[in-house]
Amino acid sequence: MKILNLHGFMGEADNKNYKALCGIFPSEDIISPKIDYKKTSPDKLLGQFADMVDSDDFIFVGQSLGGWFADKLSRRFKRPCILTNPCNYPHKLELITTSGMPHEFADIYRKLSASDENERAYTLCSDADTILPDNYKDCVKLSGTVKRVHGSHSTIENVRVHIAEMLTEIENDRLLLFLGRGSAFADEHNSAFFTEDNELVLIDCPATSYQKVRKMDWEKYENIYILITHTHGDHSGGTGTMLQYVWFASYMKKKVTIVAPSEEVRDDLLLLLMRIEGCEAEWFNIVTAAELNKPWLVSSVPTVHVKPLDGRCFGYHLKIHGKNVVYTGDTASLEPFGPLLEKDSYLYTEAAYYKSEVHMYLKEMLPEYKRLAENGVHVYLMHLDVESEIKKMIADTPLKLAMLYNS
Repeated sequence: MKILNLHGFMGEADNKNYKALCGIFPSEDIISPKIDYKKTSPDKLLGQFADMVDSDDFIFVGQSLGGWFADKLSRRFKRPCILTNPCNYPHKLELITTSGMPHEFADIYRKLSASDENERAYTLCSDADTILPDNYKDCVKLSGTVKRVHGSHSTIENVRVHIAEMLTEIENDRLLLFLGRGSAFADEHNSAFFTEDNELVLIDCPATSYQKVRKMDWEKYENIYILITHTHGDHSGGTGTMLQYVWFASYMKKKVTIVAPSEEVRDDLLLLLMRIEGCEAEWFNIVTAAELNKPWLVSSVPTVHVKPLDGRCFGYHLKIHGKNVVYTGDTASLEPFGPLLEKDSYLYTEAAYYKSEVHMYLKEMLPEYKRLAENGVHVYLMHLDVESEIKKMIADTPLKLAMLYNS
């Protein structure tokens, strides 16, 4: 991992963020340029900073005006950023506009300033910032995660500790990455993946996920697995295409291993893949969760969803990078998963804005999700029907939306 650290308007390359980062990362992994904001236009600076990004494993860190640029780079490269007292609207700050820089720069800042939330932005906002005294409400509007901290505009108390905590939070949020987090009628259906021991593991494979996976560097993985939760089309509809693609695109060197949660679902999948999709048996392997001996798979977990698939809907109990992970799949009840949750577990669970008998109704589940979070469970919401409303419902709670993959 590399860090691009951007100092504030009148700051220095070796600012407090840089010194804090040097206590966490090797100095050779940190790029911290000296920036002449007064003489260089914002669009030109963005181009210069983008040229410094030579891999897909960067985190952008920015203080004050540097935070404005770090946010833009985060959005462009779809990578996380850590912002300390970011100057979200430079064109409104008199300290900058009256500094002697060309007037057209302020207009560029105005045109390029964000108006929507960056889920990948993790922001530290000081409680005694006299330069940007009302900054907190803007940070909440524009950043996915905002933490109130003690300090002034340029000095945050225990900044190294806070940055380290943010880095841990970024790592937690990316434990499972989602190719889509929408319900059946959304543009991108719910599906996630993780990697472990040079293996790529997908949880469900709708057609919308296949389109993203095929653009990934999937050939570098020794094995590819697809864990199926149930056979609804928005969860399994891309499976046949995926295994065909991997077989032929790898010139018949790779097979996808499909993991069915039970013997009954295995039989259903074989019918779907071979009789309906017309797949050949040599293109894939298929096993049940009980038959697969992998350290990252603890067990499939039977749950309740729709009556026509009674006994054929499951979640999964996983061990990802040593973390206890519970993935509910589509479920109408959290009860089967409760005994698996302990402090520092990761729960990926349904959240529906509209009430039905087959999904988790967030209005009713919110107190329980909050209780779990307060007891040390990391709660991530997925399979969202009305994402904008669900975001409002979990504002000012420890709950988060499942993190989307950098497609």
